[in-house]
Amino acid sequence: MGVWVRIGSRHETNLERGYTHFLEHMLFKGTSKRTSKQQAEEIERVGGFVNAATSREYTYFYAIVMKEELRLGLDLLSDMIFSPLLSPKDTKSESSVIIEEMKSYEDNPEEYLSDKYMQNILPNSSLGLDIIGNFDSVSNATADSIRSYYEKYYTPDRMIVAVVGDYDEKMVSDLVESYFGSFTRKSTPTPIEVSPIKSFTKHLEKRKLEQINFLLGANGFPKSIENAIYLNLFSTFFAQNTSSRLFQTIREEKGLCYNITCFSSSYTDTGIFSISCGTSKKNFAYALESIIDEIKILLKDDGIKKEELDDAKSNQKGGLSIGFELPENKMIDIAMQEFFYGNYYSYEDRVNLIERSNLERMEEIVKEIFDLDALHLSAIGDIKQAEFKNLETKI
Repeated sequence: MGVWVRIGSRHETNLERGYTHFLEHMLFKGTSKRTSKQQAEEIERVGGFVNAATSREYTYFYAIVMKEELRLGLDLLSDMIFSPLLSPKDTKSESSVIIEEMKSYEDNPEEYLSDKYMQNILPNSSLGLDIIGNFDSVSNATADSIRSYYEKYYTPDRMIVAVVGDYDEKMVSDLVESYFGSFTRKSTPTPIEVSPIKSFTKHLEKRKLEQINFLLGANGFPKSIENAIYLNLFSTFFAQNTSSRLFQTIREEKGLCYNITCFSSSYTDTGIFSISCGTSKKNFAYALESIIDEIKILLKDDGIKKEELDDAKSNQKGGLSIGFELPENKMIDIAMQEFFYGNYYSYEDRVNLIERSNLERMEEIVKEIFDLDALHLSAIGDIKQAEFKNLETKI
């Protein structure tokens, strides 16, 4: 079971940077009827657990318990979401915890690059800023400022409750109503900028490392069920699997890297398509050139084979089927569909959409992704700026 809140880091003002993530931490610090230790003890006593995550457009809290403990899970979630202490003492101590978390990301090249990549490709948008915030905003947060942020956004009209398990639907609805239905505070709509401008430029973080990790960015698409279907299919045969084009060419044939992949990041109003790779300094330029060559082949009139699309379809159908064996995946799926689509597409609906996808539309999607003069490039590693600037990213 999980509770999704329509508040993410992109909704924050300059003075609130990192508050969404900060608040996620604070809800585990005790409530009016449970200490933080009691929160942990009650769920762990029955072999369950509670966790949470913050993204750029939403935050979610979830509990996993055995069937008989549904009430306990709902009780814990509603208590922590609607009755948090948010005390000055906890705010101060958690500020230190988050700053340590921030430092751990900076020490991890891949994590650091991922954050810098978003800043570089979305330089004029709150969507590109770090979810964790910055040192000043986090260290200067107070119990009053965190509570003000909580009261502004943690309201029932912004929330979705998702429950998956072997239960009677009416029984679940009645329980959710009893645990969540008495809270009626409403929030005010939060305006966000639409379609932020993307920066397809080159950025290097020079650091003494054994490898150069890099991310290539291209056009993406806003969240929609059709976009999701086609982007997943494309990622499958282009770079996401070990049988995909980039994995077979860059790793298996040329031996230029250990791992290479691609992924799409879609939001309410925009999106980015990314290719991720790590390689040695001596192979960096050749790996980059080889990836761009594969993109050029892809963009030819006969660049995508029908067999590739057919294999990707069967892969996606199988992946959906296997993924739905896990209740946690189903919980996330139904909540995210409600959040972004306002509709629920069943497994059968999704299979039908996958089957109906066609080569002509796939070719259009790929051309839209790479419809730009040059790819964005963000990298971290031990290479000279002059050498980096001379790298070619035109497609």
